[in-house]
Amino acid sequence: TEAVKPVMGKYYREPQKSGPVPFHLVRDLLTSLKYDHFVSDQGDVVYYQTDPHFSSSKGKSE
Repeated sequence: TEAVKPVMGKYYREPQKSGPVPFHLVRDLLTSLKYDHFVSDQGDVVYYQTDPHFSSSKGKSE
């Protein structure tokens, strides 16, 4: 952390301190489940896709 501060300069952000249970990550986890994509390893042509069971967005994303 100390080594990257001079490199990042004003863009460096101190990470949030965590308690015994990292409740501050719940929001990030829910966002990840809603918006993150994966690439299936099946088929000759692959593309980013979302799992409709976990995502509220519809269709394919590129």
